[in-house]
Amino acid sequence: MVLVGANLKQLTNEFENRCVQEDASFTTEKSIDNLPELESAADAVIEEGKTFDYTLSEGKTLRIFSKNDRVNIPAIIEGKELSGSGDILLNPAFAAAHDYKIGDVLTILDKQFTVAGFMALPNYIYPLKSETDIMYSPQNFGIAVISREDFTALGKGSNFYAVKFNHPEERPRAQSAKFIALLKSRGIGITQWTDIGGNSRVRSVTMKNDSINLNSKVVPTVTLLLATILLSNVIGRLIKRESVIAGALYALGYKRKEIYRHYLKFPLMIAVIGGVLGTILGLFIVRPGLLFLLGYFYIPLTGIDYSPTVMIISLLLPALFLGLSGWFVIRRELKHSPVELMKGDQEKSKVNFLERMFKLEKLKFAAKFKIRKQLRSLSRLALLLTGCAAATVLLLYGFFLKSSMDYLLTSSLKGAYNFQYEYWFKSPRTEPAPPGSEPFSGSKFLPVGEDNRDFYVVGVLPDSKLYTLVDESGARLSMNQVILTKPIAEQLKVKQGDTVNIVRKADYQEFSLKVDSIANAYNRFIFMPLAEYNEKFGMPEGSYTGLGSNKLLDIPENQPYGVVSIEDKAAAVRGSMAPVAALIVFVSVVAFIIGMMIIYVVTSMIIEENKSTISLMKIFGYRKKEVNFLILNSSTMVVVIGYVIGIPLSFAAMGGLMKALENSVTFSMPVMIDPLYMGVGFAVVMLSYELSKLLCRKKINAVSMSEALKAGTE
Repeated sequence: MVLVGANLKQLTNEFENRCVQEDASFTTEKSIDNLPELESAADAVIEEGKTFDYTLSEGKTLRIFSKNDRVNIPAIIEGKELSGSGDILLNPAFAAAHDYKIGDVLTILDKQFTVAGFMALPNYIYPLKSETDIMYSPQNFGIAVISREDFTALGKGSNFYAVKFNHPEERPRAQSAKFIALLKSRGIGITQWTDIGGNSRVRSVTMKNDSINLNSKVVPTVTLLLATILLSNVIGRLIKRESVIAGALYALGYKRKEIYRHYLKFPLMIAVIGGVLGTILGLFIVRPGLLFLLGYFYIPLTGIDYSPTVMIISLLLPALFLGLSGWFVIRRELKHSPVELMKGDQEKSKVNFLERMFKLEKLKFAAKFKIRKQLRSLSRLALLLTGCAAATVLLLYGFFLKSSMDYLLTSSLKGAYNFQYEYWFKSPRTEPAPPGSEPFSGSKFLPVGEDNRDFYVVGVLPDSKLYTLVDESGARLSMNQVILTKPIAEQLKVKQGDTVNIVRKADYQEFSLKVDSIANAYNRFIFMPLAEYNEKFGMPEGSYTGLGSNKLLDIPENQPYGVVSIEDKAAAVRGSMAPVAALIVFVSVVAFIIGMMIIYVVTSMIIEENKSTISLMKIFGYRKKEVNFLILNSSTMVVVIGYVIGIPLSFAAMGGLMKALENSVTFSMPVMIDPLYMGVGFAVVMLSYELSKLLCRKKINAVSMSEALKAGTE
């Protein structure tokens, strides 16, 4: 896992550097006449690009770019470069979704193009159609690159500029601010500006890369710690059981280090065998793991680095963890004198503070017996509680994701939007909105002092029918006021009546807004009246940059725009549920195995420690069913308590995960779980408990009546 995470990060960095990923992109009111002079003044590389969206068929859009040579250079994943007129490069996911192969022919605006190869663009690593989209859908959208000559011949499209600053050591935002000031000083009006840090087609990949890289280190370490705790308990029980032998060895003159060496062989042997097998198996999954991830991120796989350092750590870490834990356990058990060791099981009869606190004498025999079996070993009790709580957190993880996404889709997304189609224009419009539509405007802003966690400020009509926003009590809010959605209010730490200071990303100009209301919605928006929006942010009176409508509008082709339907957004959320469903199954299986393994180990310990008691029960005529009930069911209450403890831990873990997600997506998800799933989770935990009991039943049946006589003889 560590190699997968490290290679993914390295491949991403190589791709961004080799193909000169932009620092920012922008559009202007008119073309820039003298780019070389501007480059010299800005100390940067600036390249003009051209693009337009072409509908291949209904619901299938191809965004076509002219080929860049200096910034955002396409990387060939398969096939060859553009070699002449009539060649086209496609992104591989779109080609796979529509079964386009190298050599196939596409017709675009009556001109035929031959697919020369598949490529990736460093500014479209995750090729979302719109920056407000959540998930990429290759069935509906793809990107393509053709030569500049072919693009010019098509006679269509709009211009944009990509800039790469020559001083990577300086803060990107400071360089952007200076560059924007330079453009303004030359009378160049900016209509749209996007820093690479705010580009959701790149930022989401960066955040996921960081998350994968972190998880690739944390998950194996936590798993190793869990295995270490389990093995430590097993070693401790093993030495206790052999304490008479250890004491005898002391008495016969064996030195302490010789006994240490003898008992350390067990954990070290497991660590060496497990480390070697794990490392070999891990090497085999690096390439499949990378290919699986690159199916989502669209980065060329140029090579894999099998780091010797990582492999050495992979071999040594299990030996270090298990060796140290084994040494501490052996040291604790062998601190007694040879006489004490030969007496055996010194702490068995000790009554700890918990047992004294519970006043067990007043209970019936069965209840007293089962509780006492749990309380006599606090380390064993802690292991069982911790294991059940950890298994619960893993089990509920997938259920939390599904419940939260269901709520976002049904209550937040569809419930708040009262239109089907959302149109965005590249420049403000002032003509009357088409019949059946409603105008709005929107721009990206940042909190003062932050560079990445951006959000939209949207101007809507005071009597807008586009949105239905409600407050915490469920009362509908009037749109004739400044409304912050809940995630933005929490991010800015403001409440109703406060004033917020925000920075416009297009020119880093600072503005202040007074908060009139806070909406109980999970999008990251600030809503305000459209007229007030235009006045506050210096837009032309009566202008707008978007339209909402319940039907497709007839927009003139000479007005560049983008359109997305609410159904597309909902489909994207539904699409995201497919991997979540697989994740739920995988994590549930892992949680089930972990829970069953821990319960089995702890129950086995109880049986081992109570062999003589079980034997006496059989001598006294207890039936198998009664013995099983007393021994095996003694952990039931602990398992239930472990599950209950796992619930608030799951809420805390999911809260942290949702906060992390907020940095990479344009929405926030509520931390919630359907009570039905909590019931399902409890049923799964109890099923693993019952299965572990079933496995342990044979051990109880194997205890003979002579065990009690042997114990008395010893």
